[in-house]
Amino acid sequence: MTTSLITGCSTGIGLATAVHLAAHGHTVYASIRDEASGDDLLAAAAEAGAEVVVLSLDVNDPESIRDGVGHVLATAGGLDVLVNNAGVGDLSTVEETTDADLLQMFQTNVFGPIAMIRAVLPTMRSAGSGTIVNVSSVSARIVSALSGPYAATKYAMEAITQAVAVEGAAYGIRSFAIEPGFIRTPMLTKALSTLPVRGGPYDTVASFIRSLYEDGLDGGGDPSDVAKAIATAIESEDATIQRPVGPAADWIIAGRAAAPDAAWIDLWKSRTQEEFGEGFQELFGDAP
Repeated sequence: MTTSLITGCSTGIGLATAVHLAAHGHTVYASIRDEASGDDLLAAAAEAGAEVVVLSLDVNDPESIRDGVGHVLATAGGLDVLVNNAGVGDLSTVEETTDADLLQMFQTNVFGPIAMIRAVLPTMRSAGSGTIVNVSSVSARIVSALSGPYAATKYAMEAITQAVAVEGAAYGIRSFAIEPGFIRTPMLTKALSTLPVRGGPYDTVASFIRSLYEDGLDGGGDPSDVAKAIATAIESEDATIQRPVGPAADWIIAGRAAAPDAAWIDLWKSRTQEEFGEGFQELFGDAP
């Protein structure tokens, strides 16, 4: 039986992944910062006929990580899978990001996951097997306006993912980066709320991002799509490290890779939403 520890399970991708893996035979330790916020998780698990163990764990707190991982190892006797999902996705320009917000984003999205990885690697190495899955983003492949700080954290974690994949190979440890596009989650809604207030120097590009995110909320994928991609990575013998989720993710990654840098930059000089939409269509073609 596979024992899996997943972070950030109170809503969205973490919740869906915990329920999906539990329903498919994993012993799941689903971590959340505050156990009082686990009602939706437990309800979803019950509806799926699955059981999850709710674990209080804050990736920003080294003591909490030590205690949480220690509890899993003490009760389960080992750990086969770590899914680093907890994260924040605020939107801001490089100029307007505060030191505090930038540090918080790197703490939650990079330093916390690295601490989780370091906490589980000795056990996996001793066992001669293990899988680490880091929930990344298409933002690790394409950086738009107002996504620089967030994308920087995802680029960083993709570097860590690749390093662990090669450093752990001799010990049977695999490492993957899951790269969702727009997924309908509370995190996406919260990201919209962090857009700069109107009246600043980046109003025009912020309006383009607002429109893209609103479209993402309307037509984005379901968290279950990401949960299934995570399960596939865990179960597959395919060693591919970077794994986009869904046709929209493939479309946006391929479109940016094919677009000359000059054309991509010129797109953001658009003066109206209509001009931006036409330019985007010209570069990327029809959405799948």
